[in-house]
Amino acid sequence: MESLKSGQRAFVLSGGGARGYAHLGVLKAYAEHGIVPKAIAATSAGSIVAAFIANGYSTEDVRTIFREYKIGLSMQWKNWQVGFLSLKKLEHVLEQTLRYKTFEELNMPLYITATNFETGNQQVFDSGNIIPAVLAASSVPMLFQPVLVDGIQYVDGGLSSNLPVEPLRGKYDDIIGVHVNPLTPFNASGGFLFNLERTLHLAIRESVQKNKSLCSEFIEPAALGHFGMFDFSRFEEIYTAGLDYTRSILSETNITYHR
Repeated sequence: MESLKSGQRAFVLSGGGARGYAHLGVLKAYAEHGIVPKAIAATSAGSIVAAFIANGYSTEDVRTIFREYKIGLSMQWKNWQVGFLSLKKLEHVLEQTLRYKTFEELNMPLYITATNFETGNQQVFDSGNIIPAVLAASSVPMLFQPVLVDGIQYVDGGLSSNLPVEPLRGKYDDIIGVHVNPLTPFNASGGFLFNLERTLHLAIRESVQKNKSLCSEFIEPAALGHFGMFDFSRFEEIYTAGLDYTRSILSETNITYHR
């Protein structure tokens, strides 16, 4: 295993749709205590944040990019059909803003996970072009068409492991898992969006429970249960929920490293 310098940790960033914005708040709080990523494994929404952080952007830089480009989705449910949303906007933003487009150019190891749509197995991307890996990891079934990478169809990595600690096991002693999908209260009269979201949460719940035990620290801001995975307009609230929760946890443990 790699011995990390004081204040360096390997991070795992889960998927979560709009709640993925909370990753920026969590990372900001850790940075305030001198704790920064040495390596990142991520999927779905977490992979978008991870791609920017691994490119050397600060959390504030990423917030600015998200605001400027309005990264998120404008949901239109009329004339619904499978794969009716597009990842073209996200692809454009990544092409325009990522400084480094390949894993090999990065200054830290980055592992992005997607799900092989044929086999259901987890696929770890850690070499070659970053952008197709992020798109594949973020392709939620029923909302987006599967993403083709090297002739293979991939969908959202959260379906095979929404807290993808697997690429880090055996490489790093200290792993911080960040999960932004606390199970929301059940609503028997919930509509289509609620039912879709809950179905996805239940599908990934078991893998998260197993993998969080493999992390030396586990962060899951409870307040995120008040937000849906499609609440992209509530970006700042979601960011603040991640920031405030993590600040409170780190203050209680009184962990600070000086780099």
